[in-house]
Amino acid sequence: MAVVAVTGTGIGIYALISNRVPGRRLGKTVRNPRLWGTGVLFMVCGLAFVSWSPVIIGLGITVVGHAVKPTG
Repeated sequence: MAVVAVTGTGIGIYALISNRVPGRRLGKTVRNPRLWGTGVLFMVCGLAFVSWSPVIIGLGITVVGHAVKPTG
């Protein structure tokens, strides 16, 4: 469980800071990497504290990160 938490946190922070996602497959499907990274961090926090609310919210944010292009 600790390995999943550290990996998820690293991937989420990387996407949030660099505005890119790791891997070619994710790079092609994720339209908004910062939003996607925020969702991953929410899910990791929910799993760490064994609470389903942040996991569901994080899942929703991650799906929106796949679908919505950033504006600006």
